[in-house]
Amino acid sequence: MVDLLPVRDEQACVAQPCPRCGSRLVSATGVWWRCRSGVCPYEMPGEAYKLYCELSEMVDRDPEAFFKIVSAYRSEVRALEPAWMR
Repeated sequence: MVDLLPVRDEQACVAQPCPRCGSRLVSATGVWWRCRSGVCPYEMPGEAYKLYCELSEMVDRDPEAFFKIVSAYRSEVRALEPAWMR
């Protein structure tokens, strides 16, 4: 499989926008991140937040390379499923 870049530590990723409403995500308990907006219930675990930060940084830095990685990963995973399931 195509490996994504190593996930950076939490300090390298601060103030990411909520994927649902665009408000900022804040650390709720250290393990969970939640949307700062009072009306948006969006939450994600810390590991998902780290991955979100890394992927956001990758797409901002080089969108073309990012989508090549995503396409290669999708093709590899797709090749693993039986043809009758496609």
